[in-house]
Amino acid sequence: MENKIKTGLTNVSETLLIPLWAKATETDRKNGFLRDEKATEILEKIEYDFSKLKTSKISQAGCCLRASLIDKEVIEFLDSNPDATVIELGVGLDARYERIQRYGITHWYDLDLPDVIKLRRQFLPESNRHSYIEASMFDYGWIDTVKKHKTPVCIIIEGVLMYFSPDEVKAFFIELCNQLESAVVLFDMIPYKAVGHSKQHDALSKIDSEVEFLWSVRHTKEMEKWHPKIKIRKTLNLSDYEKGRFPSVWRILYKIPFFYRNFNQRVIRLDIV
Repeated sequence: MENKIKTGLTNVSETLLIPLWAKATETDRKNGFLRDEKATEILEKIEYDFSKLKTSKISQAGCCLRASLIDKEVIEFLDSNPDATVIELGVGLDARYERIQRYGITHWYDLDLPDVIKLRRQFLPESNRHSYIEASMFDYGWIDTVKKHKTPVCIIIEGVLMYFSPDEVKAFFIELCNQLESAVVLFDMIPYKAVGHSKQHDALSKIDSEVEFLWSVRHTKEMEKWHPKIKIRKTLNLSDYEKGRFPSVWRILYKIPFFYRNFNQRVIRLDIV
């Protein structure tokens, strides 16, 4: 039997195993939100008790739905800007570059902390137009790396921002505005009422690390007040795209405006202009 790889991940880094499991599980599903053979390959090589996540059906569907919506937004951006530079922050073990397969781009960077990138390199190799940056997203040297190409910029942040405080998230976007002339930022946002309730989450409550949901906003447009260069172009509520995968009681509740507004996970396109 092949020796499996121990991840050694703790705290927020351990959470990257949830979307990995979700995408591998979705790949076996007929008419799923996405197919990700790389996720399946990686999952089979990692030593981790993924069985404890098998009842996390809402998170499994939600992770894949948000990923598929972000994939579509990235593809739309690259169709209009085929020479773009893309960077995914807090990439974890996501194989978005492989899923999208847009090889004409100028460069695609994947950024995460050193321990995550070390693990990632064991499964997903770099190439001439696809390379890794070992850093925190708050170490803003990566902005100069992206800017040097002098092409349109797309920044992807999935499954990350909810673990940082409101002050940290706001300061991050202000820094982007101060340093970038323009960019498209694609990210997800947890439901407003989920802040402070990670222990009630059907997947996070099952992992060993203690993490908490710290950030969301009730109305996405509130972010435009942070800086004059911020423009919210799209807000996609996951309940509008779930294709019957969420529990029937949830689908009924989402018809109530209060529940729809406060309990929807979102995928957002924010433009810096």
